[in-house]
Amino acid sequence: MTFRWTVSLRVRKKVDFSCRWRTYRNWLKTVTAEELARPVEEIHGPLAKRLDEALSAASKDWISADDHLSRALRLVELTYPAIAAALGDGDRAELSERWAQQRSANVRDLLVQIVGPGAALSPDDLGIVLQQRSEARRAVRLQVFEVGEAALVSYFDQIEILDVPCGSVVALLGDFGAGKSETAETWHRAAIRNLVEGDNEPFPVWLSARDLLSQTLEGAVQRQLGPVWRHGRGASIAVDGLDETDPATAQALLEASRTLARTYPNVRILLTARPGILSPTATEEITAALLTEDEALELIELAGGKSRDTWSWTADMRATVTRPFFALAAGTMLGRDEAPRGEADLIRELVENALEKGTERSAVTSRETRSVLANLAIALTRAGKDGLSFNHRQVARSSRLIADGPDGSVLFSLPIFQHWFAAQSILDGDIPPEEIVADAFSFNRWRWAAAVAVLSAPSTESLDDLVGTWVAGNPGAASWILKQAFSGHRDWRTEGHEDLDAKTSGARLLRALRTWTDALGQMGDGVLPFPVVQGPVGLGVTVSGHRIDVAFSTSRPATDYVTEVPPGVHPLLPAAVPDWAPWISGGAPEGDAWPWTMVQRMIAKATLKKLSNDPFLGAPGGVWSQERRFDLARRLLGRGPLFHGHLPADEVSTRAGEAFDAIESNRDAQVSFGSASTYSGAELEDLVAWIGATGLDKLGSRLPERDMPQPTGGWVWDLYSPQRLTEFELEVYGGACEAYDEAMTRTFTRLGWSMPNSALAPFGVILEMQFDSDSRLGNIPGLTVIRVPMALMPQIAPSGNDTLWSRSRRAVATQTKRERGDEWERHSATVETIRSWLADQNREPIGGLGWSSTGADDMSNVRPASSVAAHWLWDDLESVGLGTGTFPQLR
Repeated sequence: MTFRWTVSLRVRKKVDFSCRWRTYRNWLKTVTAEELARPVEEIHGPLAKRLDEALSAASKDWISADDHLSRALRLVELTYPAIAAALGDGDRAELSERWAQQRSANVRDLLVQIVGPGAALSPDDLGIVLQQRSEARRAVRLQVFEVGEAALVSYFDQIEILDVPCGSVVALLGDFGAGKSETAETWHRAAIRNLVEGDNEPFPVWLSARDLLSQTLEGAVQRQLGPVWRHGRGASIAVDGLDETDPATAQALLEASRTLARTYPNVRILLTARPGILSPTATEEITAALLTEDEALELIELAGGKSRDTWSWTADMRATVTRPFFALAAGTMLGRDEAPRGEADLIRELVENALEKGTERSAVTSRETRSVLANLAIALTRAGKDGLSFNHRQVARSSRLIADGPDGSVLFSLPIFQHWFAAQSILDGDIPPEEIVADAFSFNRWRWAAAVAVLSAPSTESLDDLVGTWVAGNPGAASWILKQAFSGHRDWRTEGHEDLDAKTSGARLLRALRTWTDALGQMGDGVLPFPVVQGPVGLGVTVSGHRIDVAFSTSRPATDYVTEVPPGVHPLLPAAVPDWAPWISGGAPEGDAWPWTMVQRMIAKATLKKLSNDPFLGAPGGVWSQERRFDLARRLLGRGPLFHGHLPADEVSTRAGEAFDAIESNRDAQVSFGSASTYSGAELEDLVAWIGATGLDKLGSRLPERDMPQPTGGWVWDLYSPQRLTEFELEVYGGACEAYDEAMTRTFTRLGWSMPNSALAPFGVILEMQFDSDSRLGNIPGLTVIRVPMALMPQIAPSGNDTLWSRSRRAVATQTKRERGDEWERHSATVETIRSWLADQNREPIGGLGWSSTGADDMSNVRPASSVAAHWLWDDLESVGLGTGTFPQLR
């Protein structure tokens, strides 16, 4: 009895409220040693409930307090250190007191569960319980991203708290991944803070719409709060995920919310759903705010742990990650060392990550839903319309991946969902692979689905069939697909990668080589192995682990065949084996697509050299040929590359003949004339024949000659007056337009529509010359270039007395001043006009549209028009994955 009195006195000194202390001491008698030995987080709740019941039975004053249950819990918490202190161990008592007085959320949550609705907790205690539950929900949502709330605090802090007035209902609408749940959670936490910090604030309530399928909204609130909220205190109710129910249930919940908000005072309700599920009024509806691109990048970096480069992502991908779910997923995936590698891989991972969760699984586990979504993806990709019956639209609407479209149609809430389901249709054989590369229109709609499909191919046979069909159909389009799908794969294999298959590697590599060679046509000469370009070939292939040795037979078989590399054939060994020539020896690229990517990357490395060194990419007699012939003629007479005047034809012919004789009339021989450029014997002989056939007295350049014999500066552009320099650049760019057309017709014809600039072809250029610059490079004149489809030139081209045209009418130029300051607006308007025209023509370039600004120094190039065209071609090849390196430098 004395001990209980001592404990009671210690506890009584610590509280600022009164109770029947005799009842408290009687309660102490009921506490057993076994109960005291249990963890406090387990036993505090039951002990508090027992004490509260005893004090309530003993005194009406006790039960009249709104927070009597919290008071009982406080007494229990103080009892533990009081017992320890009464035992005489002061140090242990002090430690126990500090520990026991912590406001344990678990204890309070357990107490609420024990007592049930209407538990008489103080605002502080109820706030602790509700905050813990909120943190638990957010932790579950973030679990898949492998990141905690603390790491994302800067993102969560910037979420705007919605304004939901008392007596009203607000429906927060947003597509899948738009952050509706997190916005609602932020609003709910604000209500918790108001409860703790304010006076008589409404009770916060969080409900999941799925939990309301078997009970009414009012009944669910009653189960959490008891009856107290109805008596004027009110409630701030968040109902999350109405789109996880069916539309009829969701609409019924909206109606019930309206009724509840108007029936009881101080009730406000926030609902979340995707568009098309509910029919809120204009005043009830709020759209979930998406992230800006900068905010999305910041969230990606928070989730991934470091800075990420996303500038090269497509518009679709940048739009996707403005939805917080996908920004988090992207950051998590980019933060892993192994994945994702490439944008197509990111698309696949994002979608499949989304489909692993909850109700989204039905999109792949339900045969009916999967079939409907696949058909929807096909129809939208082909024609932009859903193509579904009324019944199938309702099936589609049951998935959270779907949003309402115009006129009652449906569409995917994100483009990447459409790409993924379209990819499954390709893999299932519902879409002929030939359709994807049939033309630019079809390719631009299917290309991302194709990239996801080839990444997901179930076998090497399936992969080879897809890629082989695409390479044969259009090698540029196929290269773009391979680039997007496998650009993140290394050119070598590491210890964790599978060994090469000795049985199939040779046949697969031969198939890739032959398919690429046949598809590229004339372009293959110089970028692919000579034996394969020449015709049927014997290919020797030996693999060991990750390594591969390849050799070519020097004999010419009737058909392609593959065999083992004969012993002793190796690039580092002398040619001791007859009829065989080694080619490569080393590690194979990573991934199942290695034969195709290995050949693709080989081509990409060789195209820069081809553009720089092959002077005959265009038609005989065309721009490429004319510039090369004039360059040879002036070299023969010792004139430098800046000379563009007239040359005596007979003297050129004589010098060419002498040079040809000096190399013993060998057409295959190479000769140079004091420069890095080399010329063949064939060029010398052909030059002599051409001069004789044409009967010309003089050879002239396609470009105007300089007109400043005594220049005021020492730069190459100082040799030209502003007028003559404008004329020079006009002829350069007019000729470059023709040279591009020639190369596309003769050398790159098999790439055709896959070359991005071909969407504009035939195109001209609009030039703007600026002569008022003040550059450290010597006041270099400025030059802005915009390529324009010829059909649009009459509409877009400038007019007026100061406008100049090239002889071919492919280029037009004006002079402007830099200080105008409206360049961006003017050029953007021009590009937008071009974009609209292309859309009307059903043309969609693989690359982007824009303009370039540079210096007007093209006279420093050996073959100016060909050089500009080569740069345009290089831009195209780089964009589709068939060019790797710096830039062409013509010799």
